[in-house]
Amino acid sequence: MNSVLVTGAGGFIGSRVLAAADGSACRVIPISRRPAGSQFHVLDLMAPLDSLPRVDWVFHLAGGYAGASIEDLERSDLEMTRRLIAWGRAAHVRNWVFASAAEVYGACAKPTTEDSPTRPVIPYGRIKLEIERLFGNLARDDSESCVVVLRIGEVYGRNGNLVNELTRRFRSGFCPWFGSGRVPVSFVHVDDVAQAFWCALRKAPRGFSVWNIADEMPVTWREFLECYAGLLGTRKAVGLPLALSRAYALASTFADRVRGRSPTVTQHIVSLLTTPKPMSSRKARNHLGLRLQYPDYRVGLREALDRGP
Repeated sequence: MNSVLVTGAGGFIGSRVLAAADGSACRVIPISRRPAGSQFHVLDLMAPLDSLPRVDWVFHLAGGYAGASIEDLERSDLEMTRRLIAWGRAAHVRNWVFASAAEVYGACAKPTTEDSPTRPVIPYGRIKLEIERLFGNLARDDSESCVVVLRIGEVYGRNGNLVNELTRRFRSGFCPWFGSGRVPVSFVHVDDVAQAFWCALRKAPRGFSVWNIADEMPVTWREFLECYAGLLGTRKAVGLPLALSRAYALASTFADRVRGRSPTVTQHIVSLLTTPKPMSSRKARNHLGLRLQYPDYRVGLREALDRGP
């Protein structure tokens, strides 16, 4: 029986990865910085890692906010991953799956493949790419390793930050949006992301490999938001010109800090939401055996917004 350590297991994606483990015949060890259940190991990955058990696989999902600054992400994500990899080398962990992101590609008008150039435009993408390189070095140092990078599209799903924030804004009667809304994006339902981790464990080849994880239907933010408003039965989103969007982000960040809250809309978030990032996940579907439960965002949104039991 394989043993699998899951970092960030208390988070939105991590919790779904745990749920998807049922029937995998694996022993799963969930790690979370905060208590999230009796089966969780509570551990800050910036603390000494000597207490971690020896495992066959590590699913590394722990990480910071996509709108954070480069300094914050270097202190959290990058340093945390360096420490985790150092522990893994000492513990002879050979199998890894890392949750990267579409942001490593930068602005792309056409769907990217795993061979597309990587030119990230926001700190989140730059740090994810740097972490990918750390894992690439790990794979090169051990010819028997299996190191998998999942480049994940725009994740949505019930109780996720995107759905919660959009629902709150739409129901308030005013949902501002940034720019024209016409940039293409590849979305992916959180349950399909969770399945991708287990597909990687079962079918990824030895060595270092990269896989795009997204649904089969890139759309614009405008189309996504119109569908969203229609399902909620609310007014449509209101587009803000880019200059006004940046001013809105400055004001929102200031207001959040005055209230003692972490900013939800930053300049980096404006860049993230106005950068085109369509992806092709054909490789994962053909070779990892990924079977999307929600290949179309419209079906996925219906599930995400269903508040029934």
